[in-house]
Amino acid sequence: MIAPTTFNITTLLVLAITVWVLVVRYRTRPDNNWPLFYYIALVAYTKKFEDVIDPGFVFVAVVGALLLRFEFMSGWVLKVVMYIETACLGYVILRCMQVLFGSG
Repeated sequence: MIAPTTFNITTLLVLAITVWVLVVRYRTRPDNNWPLFYYIALVAYTKKFEDVIDPGFVFVAVVGALLLRFEFMSGWVLKVVMYIETACLGYVILRCMQVLFGSG
């Protein structure tokens, strides 16, 4: 059972919103603004709780999200950037689950 502390609730919220961002990323246009707001919150979470998520993965995902904003990217370049961002978000999901449910 997860103890209801501020850290655990915030981590659970980050986990849920990360899953939502992955769904939004593949169902809407790549230049959607909502993931950028998520990344602002994720960077703040990474700065507040420094030992939970590796900042390198977060910043690679942020750069990927910013690259997706460019209109000229299409085809295989767009897919590569989306896969890199998805891998980084998968890492965030994995780390949040490890912290919440043990072995982290």
